[in-house]
Order: sequence, then C-alpha cells, then structure tokens
Amino acid sequence: MPHTTDQRISKELARLLYLGRIQTKSSRPTLDPTDCGQLAFQAILFECLMSTREHPHLFEQPGKSAMASISGYLNAICHQPGHLEIHTNTACRIASRILPFLHEDHGVCGIPGLRMIDYNCRRVRLIHLSTGGRLDLVDAHRWRGMDIARMIFRQETSWHQEEGRSPLWRHDALTNEEAAHCECWGYTASTPLRSALLMRSMPLWYRFDLSPAWVTGHPTRPHRLVWDARSDTEHDQVVELLTRSAARIPAAVYHEKTPSSGTLQLGSGSAQLISNC
Repeated sequence: MPHTTDQRISKELARLLYLGRIQTKSSRPTLDPTDCGQLAFQAILFECLMSTREHPHLFEQPGKSAMASISGYLNAICHQPGHLEIHTNTACRIASRILPFLHEDHGVCGIPGLRMIDYNCRRVRLIHLSTGGRLDLVDAHRWRGMDIARMIFRQETSWHQEEGRSPLWRHDALTNEEAAHCECWGYTASTPLRSALLMRSMPLWYRFDLSPAWVTGHPTRPHRLVWDARSDTEHDQVVELLTRSAARIPAAVYHEKTPSSGTLQLGSGSAQLISNC
C-alpha cells in the first residue's frame, strides 16, 4: 500500500526533523524555499539562533544570551508557502529577542530590518524589510482573547522602551543604524547552506543535545559551525546530518580532514564544520 507507506515515512521524517504536523498534501514535505529573499533572511536567522554565550552573535545584547537561548523554546521549524513558521510556547518572548532595538553602548541588537506585521491570539507575524523574508511565530496554545494577547506582548517587549529607547521595529522604513549592517543579509554562496541548516537544526539541539555555534570568520579564515561532540559516534551522526543538508545545495562538497573536522566548500565561498572533541 504505497499511500500508507508514504504517510508513515512522512510522519517519521516529521518526527526526526521536528517538523510538527505536516501541513501539505504531498507525500514529502518541502524543507527549503526557493525565493532568494526568503533564503537570505533564513540564513541570517540561522546565524542568530546558532549562537551561544561563548560565541555570541554580533546582534546579541551585551552581557546577555537572549538570542542564544531561543533554541530551548522551540517545538518545530516548518516551511510553509511564502513564509517560515517557528512553533513555540513563547511566541511573544521570541519576538522580543529578535526584533531590533538600539542599545546606546552596543548599537543594533536583534535582527536589523525585522518588523512586526501584526499579532493575534496565537501568532506573531514578522517581515524582514530588506529581503522580504517572512516569519510567523506560532504559539502551541491560543490565548483567550486579544486583551490577553496584547497584555502578553506588551509585557514581553516592555524592555525595548526602557531608558527612553525608541524600538527600531516601530519604524516603517529601514533606519540608518540598521542599513549599516546590510552586508549581513546579502546573498552569498553560503546563503542556501545556512538556510538549509536552519531547517534541519532541531535535531542538533534536541536529538543530539548540542549547542552549535556559527562563528564568523575573517579574510583568512572562513565562517564555521562548531560544536562539542561527546563521542566519535555522535560526531559521525552530526556530520552525516550536516553533509546531507549540504548535498542538497549545488556545488557543495564535504572534505574529511580528520575524524573530528572537515571543510564544507560551497561554490566560491566556504564554511567549515569543526567538532571540538
């Protein structure tokens, strides 16, 4: 019974990749978007979520790990036609940590150019001005009425306005402070890879119980993804997951260097996969 088999495979795939309930009629869920703007937005979102206290992102709040702790709140990451969905129990809290604000000492925190479209009793809808990328944060349970939803959202984002701050996400257009970081969402050779890794990142956090970090490189050293593996078997499983992701990207080649490291080359750009055993 092929139809029954396809359903079973789809459910197992959804379980392993933490896709939640597959909302598609096809036997295979679509993991990756094809729109360049959505890919570019998901690539920068990947970098922000793949950060740790030891390796904070450029847009992290100084002295905190707001974005680095988001992975602990996630239930599923799902591709939907025209947008990305992140399922969680704390949609408003996650929104408060990735929406941009201007820190007087550090500069822009959160994702520059990210804006709120609206929110309701279960969903916070966001858009990235420069790429057009869309993100919906979906709560596991619906709030009982918009009065409660508004109260929760105000509570979670109140610190954005402390000390007289004016939240950048209230501006209709990109501010000068945000525009100064335009290179962060530029489409590069590694953009499809970073987006693909975002869509397959849940097993890293939960199945393998890892805290991977995307470490920004410099002209003589490529960007790289680092993690602590507890065993050679675990390392091999993680590398298999990551290289299978890369295999879906044209011109991606994985080169084994040692049992605990390798280089993932992507077109004219490159990204290293390094395990700190």
